[in-house]
Amino acid sequence: MTEQDINELTREDAEGPSGPSPPKGPRAFRNISRELTEQDLANVAVQKLLLSEVDRLGRENEEYRLYMERFHEANRKVAVLEAVLEEKGKTKLAFEILSGTCLTFGGLAIGQMNALWPSPWTWIVGILGAVLLGGGIYAKKVKAS
Repeated sequence: MTEQDINELTREDAEGPSGPSPPKGPRAFRNISRELTEQDLANVAVQKLLLSEVDRLGRENEEYRLYMERFHEANRKVAVLEAVLEEKGKTKLAFEILSGTCLTFGGLAIGQMNALWPSPWTWIVGILGAVLLGGGIYAKKVKAS
């Protein structure tokens, strides 16, 4: 058994039976061994290639960092806008309940005027009903704007 066969078996044990995922990058470099020896590292061309790769990865890392910062800033803005919209929805719901209640009780009060006709309470109930109807209509108008 040669040293290369032993390296292959050791690599399979470490990476599992399925083997490594195929390396990504240019096709010319796919079949080159990924393990560098001291002799390879002493070569000036290898050093320059590694340094250029480190520089490229550093630039990409900085670019991704900028994207991350922009993402987090946008994410915070979205969270604030969601909170504002939720609060506006609660306010609109409150105005809807208020207007519905005022319109209902205003209509009931005006409807009871006929039953109270000879009594002095007739005008008080009528004025109260008109005020409640006006308040309900006003609440609808405020909700719409």
